[in-house]
Amino acid sequence: EAVNVMSEMGIIDGYAGGDFRPQGTLTRQAAAKIIACMILGKTTAESLGTSAAPFKDVPAGSSFAGYIAFCVERGLIDGYADGTFRPTGTLTGFAFLKMLLGALGYDSSIEGYTGPNWTVNVAGRAYEIGLTAGNDEFVGAQACTREQAALYAVNTLKTTLVEYTDRGSEITVNGAVISTAASVPTYVTSSVYNQATSVNADRDNSGDYTVEFAERYQPDLTMDRDTDDFGRPSYTWAWKNRDIGTYVDYSLMVAEYTTGVSGRELYNVLTASTIRNADLDVYVDGVENPDQPARDITKGDDKNKYGDNGVLTEVFYDNDNDSVIITEVNTYVGTITKTVKATDKKDAYVVVAPESEKPTNFKNE
Repeated sequence: EAVNVMSEMGIIDGYAGGDFRPQGTLTRQAAAKIIACMILGKTTAESLGTSAAPFKDVPAGSSFAGYIAFCVERGLIDGYADGTFRPTGTLTGFAFLKMLLGALGYDSSIEGYTGPNWTVNVAGRAYEIGLTAGNDEFVGAQACTREQAALYAVNTLKTTLVEYTDRGSEITVNGAVISTAASVPTYVTSSVYNQATSVNADRDNSGDYTVEFAERYQPDLTMDRDTDDFGRPSYTWAWKNRDIGTYVDYSLMVAEYTTGVSGRELYNVLTASTIRNADLDVYVDGVENPDQPARDITKGDDKNKYGDNGVLTEVFYDNDNDSVIITEVNTYVGTITKTVKATDKKDAYVVVAPESEKPTNFKNE
């Protein structure tokens, strides 16, 4: 998903042979390009020019000079004490997340993204707002890979921008320096529907719409929530009115089974309070309640069962509309009706009958 979105937008390029090389490491200059393109758009970012960035190892004419200069000017990335930028050096996951947090509006000095504990503060905020969602094996001290960079960047596109009403100040009174603390970051909002709903239509406590990164900087990118062909909660990314792809929203999935699951187990997984208040919908191969209405999930129910062997059963809970969705997908296509062993003259083979044509006298072995 992340690679598809970033590639379609032209923000992260592949290689001449058609490869993406997802495990390749992210360089510092490539990170600057990603951030510049995310904020300015690919066309504008590419027109920044190739004048020398303020580092002695970024020469005039370098294809990355404009991106680097932009990110330095915005305070999103720094050079080294010796006056170098080290453009081809690798970037850790922590360092790239720090850049993305800065692009979202978080102030490094206020939030403690500098100094001895900067990685702890970056990791805490990044995890809190979902920038690492999708990477359950995140190790921020390791070099960031290209596919991880795409993932964190797409998560940023979906994340709400922040701002400060007061960044703090210092005044001197009778020779004494008095410091005032900065305010906490608050969401950027808008009362204009068309300016703040292309990714989601969430509202803050005042009733205004929250402004996500893509809604401010990439208005040609949209994300529409719906269900996929199997009834699973999903969303569809589109770029300039052209669909990129539809993806299951696994952040809403609470359980997955490949064998039958009883009402008792579902009751324990979902918890009583969830079941008591939520609506329940069941889909089998994309058809809602094809055989019978959805059954109530009750404590101690071992009689009623969802799914079976050969069936992928997924359970979703959407807190926004207080609904439980159970989807069953039959993953088998038929039954083996005959097996023939290999001989000197022929290869082994099997005969498969479509499930609807299973012989009545056939015994599974």
